[in-house]
Amino acid sequence: MLSRVLGGFFERRAAVEDPTTLEALFRAHAEDVHRIATRMLGPRASQSDVDDIVQKVFLAAHHALPRFRHESKTSTWIYGITTRVVLNDLRSRRRYYEMVERYQEHAPLEAHAPDLEAQIADRAELERVWRCLVKIKPNKRVVFVLHELEGMTAAEIAEALRSSEGTIRSRLRHARQELIVHLDRDRPKEGPR
Repeated sequence: MLSRVLGGFFERRAAVEDPTTLEALFRAHAEDVHRIATRMLGPRASQSDVDDIVQKVFLAAHHALPRFRHESKTSTWIYGITTRVVLNDLRSRRRYYEMVERYQEHAPLEAHAPDLEAQIADRAELERVWRCLVKIKPNKRVVFVLHELEGMTAAEIAEALRSSEGTIRSRLRHARQELIVHLDRDRPKEGPR
């Protein structure tokens, strides 16, 4: 899928400059960028939205590559670019409201699932968590996703986002607190007994 997205990108650039470094970067990190973008945008993000983000990330990396001094790990550098591209995308009000609408829609369930009730309950819980996670401001949500889902340390996130480690720890703490509050408010109400 990612090869199709950037289809002729490397071939078009080859006539102008040597894309070997960018191509190696793409081959090494495309799956990670795609996964991180998907997680930051949420499970209901359309494939074309995620593909657009991936393309923007590697275009930004292409422009920034000559200035990359290898003072940090390449993965940290590309995660930073990914985060900034996603944050810029999420700052758009239209995109935010589209994302909220997607979470409110119901995806079709697999009719032949072995345990349909469990699948329904799992999906409902996952949608509830993502619905609450989307309510957290993007700069906190990104830190939460990078730490909790990607397993990055506060120091790695700080380096990727060009921020202080204290700021990252603060954002993570606030994101966790806000998520708990939103989950408590969104708790399914029990019916009468």
